[in-house]
Amino acid sequence: MRESLGLVEQAEKAAAACAAAAASEDEAEKGGDEAKAEKGGDESKAEDANDSVHDPYYPPIIYLPEIEVNSGEDDEEEIVRIRAKLYRYAHECEPPEWKERGTGDIRILKNPELHTCRVVMRREKTLKVCANHFILPWMELKKNCNSDKAWLWKTQADYADDTVVHQTLAARFSNVANATKWKNAFDEAAKYVLEKSAEAILSSQGEDISSFNKENAAPNKDENATKGKENATLKEEKCAGNKENAAPTSPKVVSSSPKKEGAAADENISNDMGKLSVESK
Repeated sequence: MRESLGLVEQAEKAAAACAAAAASEDEAEKGGDEAKAEKGGDESKAEDANDSVHDPYYPPIIYLPEIEVNSGEDDEEEIVRIRAKLYRYAHECEPPEWKERGTGDIRILKNPELHTCRVVMRREKTLKVCANHFILPWMELKKNCNSDKAWLWKTQADYADDTVVHQTLAARFSNVANATKWKNAFDEAAKYVLEKSAEAILSSQGEDISSFNKENAAPNKDENATKGKENATLKEEKCAGNKENAAPTSPKVVSSSPKKEGAAADENISNDMGKLSVESK
């Protein structure tokens, strides 16, 4: 009996030891899983941080050289630059109508070597040319629909597209000041082209250009003052001569009948009205 009791106690102790060992192993496994989870979280955070900071560089397969594009405006001076909206009159439509050409900065460029001026306009985003033509002396700006903010003009050759086209263009500005500025710059450019073309014709004919420049030069203030004084003296002399040569006026006769005077005045008024009606017919 004693031996059997000893064996039972040994078995219970062994079972308790096994249970304790199993519990300790479970706790160790849980602790390892938690540590792994913490390490995994730290590694994922580090990877996210590295991804946000890291910027990989992929070298190009083909290296393209940089090319400088010539705009064709190197030898020209810019006279004016104003933002506007450009329209063209579409003659090909039935009925003809105005179509928008683009919005951007419309400019006038002057070439001092060739003595030419031209209108150039590019669209503000694509930079595509929507107006490119020379300013000639016969060109004239006209108001579009009696508006102070828009001007209309015609050109025989516009080079904006691949083909040369006769265009009727209109530019609308944001305010009256910009429209007036454009009008003045356009007129000055046309005058400049006219003067330079006239000088070229005179020089080709062998005539003196200095006399032409003196005739077209603006008079000085002193010259204007002397001319004004001369005109005033001439007017005074003419007035004095007219007074001396004037015939004596006949004295006024006062009629005693006011009714007759009123009737005569009515007849004169009716005669004048008849003359006006005949002239209007």
